[in-house]
Amino acid sequence: MPNHLTFDAPNRLIFDADDTLWENNVYFNRAIEEFLDLLTPVAPDRERLRTLLNVVEVECIQTGGYGTRNFVSALKETFCRIYQGPDGAAYLDGIEEIGERVLRHPIHLLPGVESTLQSLQQEYRLMIFSKGEMREQMGKIERSGLRRYFDRVVIAEEKDTNAYHELVREHELSTDHTWMIGNSPRSDVLPALAAGLWAVFVPHESTWELERHPVDDHPRLMRAAKVEEIPALLTRHGTGGLHNQMLADSG
Repeated sequence: MPNHLTFDAPNRLIFDADDTLWENNVYFNRAIEEFLDLLTPVAPDRERLRTLLNVVEVECIQTGGYGTRNFVSALKETFCRIYQGPDGAAYLDGIEEIGERVLRHPIHLLPGVESTLQSLQQEYRLMIFSKGEMREQMGKIERSGLRRYFDRVVIAEEKDTNAYHELVREHELSTDHTWMIGNSPRSDVLPALAAGLWAVFVPHESTWELERHPVDDHPRLMRAAKVEEIPALLTRHGTGGLHNQMLADSG
């Protein structure tokens, strides 16, 4: 916990991690292209193979959750459904190598993320709320160098409306003073709004296809083109964590 905060701030900012704080899905997109290239000799119809992969990914998520290892399982299962040859070992080895590259991908922070967190930390309590495999997600958070800005980190199996209600209960959050900030309509914006929180939608051009959804205007929704815009956006909204609390105490 940041040691310069000596009393609770009334406002809490919750950040998504992947594709909000750092690049993530670009590496999965690259892996899928490598997978399609690898299977060209046995599955030349890339569009058909990509459609099948989407179906298999959803099935695998339902049984194994999110995470790179489960993604690799989806690649292998997709291959097994289309391959009719006697020995697919070389292809499976190639898929495993693709998965290893995704697991080892570098953490590239999105522009302005660290300076923005440094600024926001002065006035708000900051939390990470991510989904996926616990060890993998915590590893990315530690490798990012951003852990010191967050007093709480929560990794969930899913980020739906029920998960947000549970988050509010377990961490005693005020829905009127809590903002969820992220790039995913399905995991960050829509369920947070449904749970009564505020939300800041920060689109990313490489957001995972299965996480996309139209985002209509909402009384508790704000939009930012990039994370760097969030401090000014909150200021215009009249939100100021520690500053406002100090004014109230002095009054």
